[in-house]
Amino acid sequence: MTSGKPRILVVDDEQTVRGLCREFLELHDYIVDEARNGTEALELMSRTSFSLILSDIMMPDINGLELASIVRKRFPDTLVILITGHGTIDLAKDAIQRGAFDFVTKPFKMTELKGMVDRALEVRSKQLSVLPSPELKDLYDLTVNVNISEQSIKAYLDGLATTLRKTFRGDVARVYLGGEPGVLTLSRMAGSGNEQLLSEKEWTGTVMSALEIDGGVLDNGEECDCVPESSPVTSLMAVPVPSSDGNLGACIVARSTIPVEFTSRDLKLMGLFAAQAGNQLMNYRMASNLRIQADNLERTNLLAGEFSSSLNTRRVLATISRGLRSVLSFDLFGVFLSGKDMMPLSYMLVRSDMPEEVLQGDFRTILQKKLDIQDVELFLNGNTRDSFASLADSDYDTTPLVELLDLGDIGSLRGMIVLSDWSGTMCRIGTSSHIPILLRHAAAALSNAFLFETNERNYIQTIAALAGAVDAKDPYTHNHSRNVAAYVTSIAAHMRLPSRDISLLNSAALLHDIGKIGIPENILNKAGPLSEEEFYIIKTHPEVGYNILRPVTAFGSFIDAVRYHHEKYDGSGYPAGLSNDSIPLHARMLSVADGFDAMTSDRIYRKAPGLDYAIREINENIGSQFDPEIGRIFLSVLESMSPDDMINEYLSKASNQLSFNQI
Repeated sequence: MTSGKPRILVVDDEQTVRGLCREFLELHDYIVDEARNGTEALELMSRTSFSLILSDIMMPDINGLELASIVRKRFPDTLVILITGHGTIDLAKDAIQRGAFDFVTKPFKMTELKGMVDRALEVRSKQLSVLPSPELKDLYDLTVNVNISEQSIKAYLDGLATTLRKTFRGDVARVYLGGEPGVLTLSRMAGSGNEQLLSEKEWTGTVMSALEIDGGVLDNGEECDCVPESSPVTSLMAVPVPSSDGNLGACIVARSTIPVEFTSRDLKLMGLFAAQAGNQLMNYRMASNLRIQADNLERTNLLAGEFSSSLNTRRVLATISRGLRSVLSFDLFGVFLSGKDMMPLSYMLVRSDMPEEVLQGDFRTILQKKLDIQDVELFLNGNTRDSFASLADSDYDTTPLVELLDLGDIGSLRGMIVLSDWSGTMCRIGTSSHIPILLRHAAAALSNAFLFETNERNYIQTIAALAGAVDAKDPYTHNHSRNVAAYVTSIAAHMRLPSRDISLLNSAALLHDIGKIGIPENILNKAGPLSEEEFYIIKTHPEVGYNILRPVTAFGSFIDAVRYHHEKYDGSGYPAGLSNDSIPLHARMLSVADGFDAMTSDRIYRKAPGLDYAIREINENIGSQFDPEIGRIFLSVLESMSPDDMINEYLSKASNQLSFNQI
C-alpha cells in the first residue's frame, strides 16, 4: 500500500518556481509532483490522484483559471490554489467561480503558502470524511492510496481481494484475470478468506457468468444458479473487471456465515471497485509496456552510439557482434557489403562448434533464394570470420531459421545482414520493435566505416603518389622529403618524444612540400634569382598543401606542421607570421630539418654551401629563424651523427613510408 500522505501537483512553466515549491513542500512531508503546463498536469491527473493543485495562472496553453474549471468538473475531490503575479478583486471572484479554493499573489512567503496548503487540505479532509457510506470510503482509498506501479501485481491483487471481502463483509473473495483484454480464459490471481466454500468448477462457472451477464451476477438462491442448493454459500455476487479494450477478468465475493444477502446496490458498488481496478490494471500494463519499450529504445540508442563510435571496420564489427549477442540469441551473424570497384566486405560470427559443411547445406540454399548467387558465394567464402562459445543445444541437421535484412543500396554500396539459428531460441526479427532499428544502425555504422576506410586508403595512396611527384619535379631535390623526415626523426628521438609523435612527424616531413605540386616547374627549376612575383607564388605552397591534406581525417594530426613549417621564430615567416610558441612544435622541428637539408643539398641555381656553413647558419639564426631549444638539440645531434648517418639509420628502420596506423 502506498503512503497516506497528501499528494500535491505544482503546475508552473517556470522550472525555478516549481523546484522551490517542491523542495519546500517535500520538507513538510508532502508527496509532490511537477507539471510544466496545464496539458501535462491533466495527463498526470488521469494517471494519479492528487489532493491539491498549486497552479500558476499565466501559462502558454491551458491557463490556471481554465485548469481550475476542468479540475472542478473532472476531479471534484481535488482542490486548486492559484498563483498570480497581479492579485485583484475581479481575479479573486473569477478564481472562486472557476472552482479554485484560494489564490496567492507573487511574491509570496513560503510560510504563507504552507498555511494556505494546510487550510486547503484540512477542508478537503472534512469534505471526504462525510462520504455517504463506508463502502465508498474503501473505494476512495483504493483509488487514491494504492499505486500499482509501486508494488507487484500479486500484492495489488491480494490487496484488492482482501478489500473486497472486508468492504462487502464477505467470507471469501477471488480475483481472476486473463493475459490480454477480452481473453475468455481467465486464471485465479488472488483470493481472501475461505476459498473452499466453492469448488473450482463453481468458481469457474461464476466467472463465466459474470463475463456473459450485463452488470454482473447477483445470486441469492433465486434467479441465478451459480451456486447449488447444497452449497454453504448463502449469497454471491460477481462482476467483470472492465477496460476500454474488453474485460480483463472478474471479481467474486461470497457469504456463508452472514445471513444478510447481497443487494443490487452492493453489486453496483462492487462494479465501481472492479472498474477502478480495471483502470489501474490497464494503466499499469500500459506503463509496463512503455517502460519495456523505453528500456529497449534506451539500450538500442546506447548500442547504436557504440556502433558509431569508431570508423575502424574491424572495431565496428566487434562492437556490433558483442552488442547483438547481448540482446538476441543466434548461432550465426553475418555481414556482406560490396560496391563498384571496391573489395567486398564479408564477415561472419559463428558458433565455435558449427561444422563448416553446415554453411554449405540448407543455409546456402535459403540465402540463394533471397540473394544474388554471386553475392552468396562471396559472402560464404569470405576470409573474415570469428567464433563464440554457446551452451545452447543446436541440431545442425535441421533447417535453420534465417533472418535476412536486405540493406538495399546504401549510397554506392549494396549488402545484407544475416542472422541464423539452429537451436530454436532466436526470435523472429519482425516480432521485435527495436531489433530491426538496431540492425539498421549496425548497417549504417558498418557502411560508414567501410566507406571511410576505403576512401581514406585511396586518398592516402593518391597523396603519397603526389608527394613523390613533387620531389620528382626537381632532379636536385628528389630526396628532399626523405632527408627532412630523417633529420626530424633524429631530432624527435633526441627529444625523447613518444612514438606517436615521431610517426606524425615522419608523415608531415614526407608531405610537407605537397603544396609545390601546384607551383609551375619554370619557377621551381629557375636557375637564377626569383622575382618578387615568383617568390610570392612559392610562398603559397604551405597553404596549398594544407588545403590538399585537410579533407583526410587521418592527416588531421599533422597538417598544421605542413601549413606552418616556413614560419620563423621571430614572426617574420609565412604564411601567418606566427612567432615563438604560437608556432606548432612539429612545425618548428620541421623548420630546422627543412632548412638544414636546403643548406646541405645542391640546387639548380647553386651548389650546396656545405655542412660547416649549415651548422654556422643554424647557430647564427637561433632565436630568429629557428626555435632556440630545437636548434641546439639538432646541433647536438650533429656532433655525434653525420647527415648520412641519420639518413641511413632512417632507411634501415624502413620509416620512410607513409604510416597512418597510429593516427
